[in-house]
Amino acid sequence: MRRDFDKMYGRILDLLDISVKTPVIRALAQFWSSDLHCFELPNLDLVPTIEEYTRMTRLPIDDNVGVYSYRGRYVDERKIAKLIGLHPDQLKLEKRGAIQGLRKSFLEDHLEALARRGSWHYFNKTLSLTIYGLVLFPFAPNMVDHAAMGVFAQYETQGLNPVPAILADTLLTLEVCQKKNGGTLKCCTHLLYVWIIIHMYARELHTLFPDPLRDFGRIKVKRQEAREWKKELADIQDNKIAWTCPWYSPYKVIFSCGDFANVPLMGPRGCVAYTLSIALRQLKRTQVKPAEEQLGGICFQYDVPDTSQLLVRVRAAWRNVQRKGDDELGKPRISASQEYNEWRKARGVPEYVLREAPHAEGSSRSSDETLKAMASELERARAQIKQLEEVEEAAEWEIDALKRQCKKKDEQIERLKIQGEEGWRLRTNVQRDKKREWMKRCDDMADCVNYHSIELARRLGEAEDEIDRNPEIQLPPKTARFMRYCQDLARGFGREPKCLM
Repeated sequence: MRRDFDKMYGRILDLLDISVKTPVIRALAQFWSSDLHCFELPNLDLVPTIEEYTRMTRLPIDDNVGVYSYRGRYVDERKIAKLIGLHPDQLKLEKRGAIQGLRKSFLEDHLEALARRGSWHYFNKTLSLTIYGLVLFPFAPNMVDHAAMGVFAQYETQGLNPVPAILADTLLTLEVCQKKNGGTLKCCTHLLYVWIIIHMYARELHTLFPDPLRDFGRIKVKRQEAREWKKELADIQDNKIAWTCPWYSPYKVIFSCGDFANVPLMGPRGCVAYTLSIALRQLKRTQVKPAEEQLGGICFQYDVPDTSQLLVRVRAAWRNVQRKGDDELGKPRISASQEYNEWRKARGVPEYVLREAPHAEGSSRSSDETLKAMASELERARAQIKQLEEVEEAAEWEIDALKRQCKKKDEQIERLKIQGEEGWRLRTNVQRDKKREWMKRCDDMADCVNYHSIELARRLGEAEDEIDRNPEIQLPPKTARFMRYCQDLARGFGREPKCLM
């Protein structure tokens, strides 16, 4: 079952084995640059790319098939019901404000029912839908909403690749939180977490890291608070980071699309672009200064009016993808051009300063009041941190529960397979024994019939010879009829008797 699931849906099931340390993500998000659409650390620039995400998920983009595209409306619930093996009347949608979706508990119950029936075709589809809603495109707690259903339905029915949509959802959420100066990251934090940890710590693991997700456990990630992670990210030097993930091999990369100078991404809730020139070093290429028109780019949500023309442009752009390889970018080389370094220095990347609580001896009355106010602010901040940690724990519990559910289903599948094989073997043996018994009976009956037919013919022959020797004997009528009956019977057994006169 696992092999069939991976073949159909890539490695998204492996994401359930990743335990995300959310302080890492909270710290990383503070370095997001709205001007450049990348993480602007004090000493280097990073941004997750389509190429890295497709390798992690094992979902390569086929230009002949295409990628997810928002159509201006979400998928019809009847299509979802059909995909997961339900009648439309059985689909129980829940509404939370403007959001509609399927509760996680409803999908779990459906998975259990499918496993009991042995309907693995629909089981895999339902499990995939659940992962799409809770891991790849999370939005409302414990719910798979219409946006996630739409991406799933396009992949399931048309094979449209979801990776650009996953990346769009991630970058757009970072942008929204940056503009709000806070908020909750509602995106696939699992892939973002794996991506940044590998870049931070996998520099010495190139020979031990062939599989992005299944080998991720080789990296020992320490537990620390967001401020500690923020300091560590700020202190990373460009010669200490794993610029290229160990499992990445250079090939032609998506450099731009259509009439866009950069790469426009369309997600289920909005569009955003990123500039590949900034990320070339991550793809075993030389990092070069981007052109002015490549920086930033589109960034909007679908609930903003007057975006229909932009949507048309983005859809059209993905029908004309420009890829670049060795001919355009030169031979693979992990480096940064002098022009890029000068541009980065000239743009004035702000240096990170670790802020600490002020400390003073013999404070005055006014300073006491200031300290009280600061203490009050600190308590409020601690309360917010505690709330975020509770949300983190709840999310980890949900993921663990889903992981246990999958493990339980795998065990049930194995038991049902064993039971099915043993039952079939037992029934086959019983039928084989019955067949042998009846064949033996038929053989015995055939032997008996053959013996008596020979004996009948022999005795009939003796009687006929005796009659021939005594022609003066006149047989009584009944005896004559019996002799004729015996002759007919002998003929039936293939024995030709003499004819009585």
